[in-house]
Amino acid sequence: MNLYFRLLRAYLNGLMGGRLKHSDAAESRFRVWLHDLDAFGHMNNGRYLQIMDVARTEWMTRVGVFAAMRRHKWSALLGGGVVRYRYSLRMLQVYRVRTRLLHWDRRWFYLEHAFIDKSGRCVAAGVTRAGIRGNGNWVPAVQVVAAVGADADPPPVAPPYLRTWLKLEDELFAAAEAHASHACQAPNAGSLH
Repeated sequence: MNLYFRLLRAYLNGLMGGRLKHSDAAESRFRVWLHDLDAFGHMNNGRYLQIMDVARTEWMTRVGVFAAMRRHKWSALLGGGVVRYRYSLRMLQVYRVRTRLLHWDRRWFYLEHAFIDKSGRCVAAGVTRAGIRGNGNWVPAVQVVAAVGADADPPPVAPPYLRTWLKLEDELFAAAEAHASHACQAPNAGSLH
């Protein structure tokens, strides 16, 4: 339930925060609450991914993506993400998440999320990939970009770490599929396993 309040606040902050260009970063402010903690007293690793969703909501609202989604009856879907944790966030600690668009291709928008504590230290960083769907199909990224009134061309070069992540993701998915198909094969007759 608490995430719904955070989403509502992010949406309202997005509406009141002023319009951003798609190349601008949005900063969302948060505090670590009791329900964010794990058994070790710091923010749960899964909560970072949820907070990235909330921060992305504020960025999408300020850039105009949500307005375009309402007009065209589109929906957004997350296609993957990765997080690197460096330092812990503890109870009642204030932090912010800086969200910015890195790149886009035919289907996907790639966003970076930097978790920054009160001292300005980056405590975690993540990258997500999101796409837009409408009428059961993927909406081409250039159509989404045009709908928000932005430039039609992505940044000319994707950051090298983004390309590395995508390559690693492809290899991971292929390995997982191979493992899953091996695990689903019928056992040999007479085998106990």
